[in-house]
Amino acid sequence: MDMVSFATVFLLLGVGVGVGFASGLLGIAGGVILIPILLELAILMKIPPDIAVKMAFGSSLLVGFFTSISGSVQHWKNHNIRWRDAILLSLSGALGALLGSSVSSCLSSDVLKPLFGIAALFAAFILLFRSQAHEKNEPRHIAALLLVCVGAVIGSLSSLVGLGGGIMLIPFLVILLTYPPHLAAGTSGAVIPLIAASGAAGYIIHGWSIENLPPFSLGYVNIFFVICISITSIPAAPWGAKAAAKIRGAWLNICFAGLLVWVALKMFGIT
Repeated sequence: MDMVSFATVFLLLGVGVGVGFASGLLGIAGGVILIPILLELAILMKIPPDIAVKMAFGSSLLVGFFTSISGSVQHWKNHNIRWRDAILLSLSGALGALLGSSVSSCLSSDVLKPLFGIAALFAAFILLFRSQAHEKNEPRHIAALLLVCVGAVIGSLSSLVGLGGGIMLIPFLVILLTYPPHLAAGTSGAVIPLIAASGAAGYIIHGWSIENLPPFSLGYVNIFFVICISITSIPAAPWGAKAAAKIRGAWLNICFAGLLVWVALKMFGIT
């Protein structure tokens, strides 16, 4: 399969709609959807496995940066962001993301794919938990130092598997800080841009001197993939954020959790 073809572009544009909508709706960067698709494309394009996994991670993070900014604007308009927490978490998370991408660049695809599978299972659990979260919870106040430490850990672990941090941040906000779902999605979405940008920068730096990268690559970030997906993910993110203010049914989280379980099994080589 050629990288630059009508079929590839059409597929990536369609994927961008799903990634953007999920990003705005759930407060995640969309990597749990995007990374498996990019890995399948890489297989069709005969890209070496170790390069393919890291390219999927790095490209996903850069897409998450653009997409989450778009979704955060709508969440800001809906007053769904707690800025004090978001700023502290994102600043420390950005530093952690550099560490995570550095560690990931030293690992093989045989290690990274199962790690991503574990992250996907974790995301599925969180979505199922969120379906039971109360809409009228009052968020707790927490010390700034603890927020900084949590942000650094979340940034490191998320960037390690190419994610923007939302699936690890949501449980912290909902379970420990008793955020209602909408405020958790908005605040998480506001934290993601810095973590995603920092992680993507790390993948660019550590992949810069690697040989035999696919065309249009900046290190482990493929600009062709990023542009095609972002063209549709950026406008789709506000749609998801608007839907988040209206959707109450637990069925959406349950369906998406089922998809994540399938993704995890695929990363483990079970399906």
